[in-house]
Amino acid sequence: MASLSPEGLSGLLKKFQGKRLLVVGDFLVSRFVEVSARKLAREAPVPAGDYVGETLLPGGAANLANEVASLGGSVSVIGAVGEDNYGVWLKEDLGRNGVATDGIVVDKLRPTSLRTWIMVNRLHYLRIDQEVRKEVPLAITKAFALSAESKIPEVDTAVFSDYDRGVITSSIISSVVVSARKAGKIVVAQPKDRHYMDYSGVTYVKSNLGEATHATQMAMVNETSLRNMGVNLMGRLDCKGIVITRGEEGMTVFDREQITSFPLPFGRKSFFNKVGVRDVMTGVFSLAVAAGGSITEAACLSNIAGTVRSEKPRTSTLTIQDLEKRLDSMGDFLNRVSQMPVRR
Repeated sequence: MASLSPEGLSGLLKKFQGKRLLVVGDFLVSRFVEVSARKLAREAPVPAGDYVGETLLPGGAANLANEVASLGGSVSVIGAVGEDNYGVWLKEDLGRNGVATDGIVVDKLRPTSLRTWIMVNRLHYLRIDQEVRKEVPLAITKAFALSAESKIPEVDTAVFSDYDRGVITSSIISSVVVSARKAGKIVVAQPKDRHYMDYSGVTYVKSNLGEATHATQMAMVNETSLRNMGVNLMGRLDCKGIVITRGEEGMTVFDREQITSFPLPFGRKSFFNKVGVRDVMTGVFSLAVAAGGSITEAACLSNIAGTVRSEKPRTSTLTIQDLEKRLDSMGDFLNRVSQMPVRR
């Protein structure tokens, strides 16, 4: 626990600059349509309103890549977009933020995944998804594997950003893990349900409690059952550590020796479901381990980043300065972090 000090964490943040990450995953476009409600519609009990405007934002792996770039990382990406205007916009947006996009494949048989958020008087009213969720064709998966094989020796860490939209397959997981192990690189996985147990051999897994429960078929009844869940996952996935986020209960980190429990950094807030928070938490965690941080240091910064990002407008990205300011006012948070041995 001695390494978890504001000074030590601040020193780790300074090492983020220039760390090289490869992000492999599902690219999404989030379209926010703003409506000003005027009255209740006559034909149905729903609001009738005026169109105010709309905003496009990167989502999924694209959001993670942009957040990492904003924090000083050097990012390249592998994934797919459709042959449409949203795909063109997404590649241009990533490029404007300094993300290398030569690993993006244009799939002519499927559209760019689009999530349209209907915001009525600034409140989330409805979300509409337009996408194909089946796995990409084998030819595209092979192109991903070749791209990853060439890029992994040049990066510090590879990151899977899995949103179950078809880019992540058991084949590409295996290809990246084999290439990373051959090159001696770290692999961080942010899995979803479909391929959760295919991430065998990655270095670290960052998951939420619901996904971990589904993967293990082990319900969390108490802290002992949570411990059993984490130990089970580490053994089956042959990884060095598991981070399980637990909403308002904070997060629990498992490595081969210790179980570390982090409360929410700055009080209970329902922020873990906010758009983009998961991506920034995974990005900060990945940068921290790329910079030489331990899993507990990386998880601590990730936890803080989730809170800070949730307080910012959705159109902004996180910066190192944002995190440094919060480190200066952490109060007794680090004193509330607890550890226990894996085996008692």
